[in-house]
Amino acid sequence: MFSQTNAFDEMANLLASGIEPERLIAYEIPLRLIERYQFLVDKEKNDEVSTSEKSELDSLLMINHVISMAKLMALKKLAAA
Repeated sequence: MFSQTNAFDEMANLLASGIEPERLIAYEIPLRLIERYQFLVDKEKNDEVSTSEKSELDSLLMINHVISMAKLMALKKLAAA
């Protein structure tokens, strides 16, 4: 059975292996995406989020998870060097 978690780990591993660790660690999610995420979270808290917005929010959370995992892998790579 295919696991989303494994897919996210694979994506994070790909990012961590294809970019210099320092550059990956320094990467910051663009402000426009952070603002969009906060907007959607606020709508969700007030039960005003649409189905498509909920899907977008879930996608933003998944992207953040993958980037966080990739940064963690990059930190481990630097520590092992």
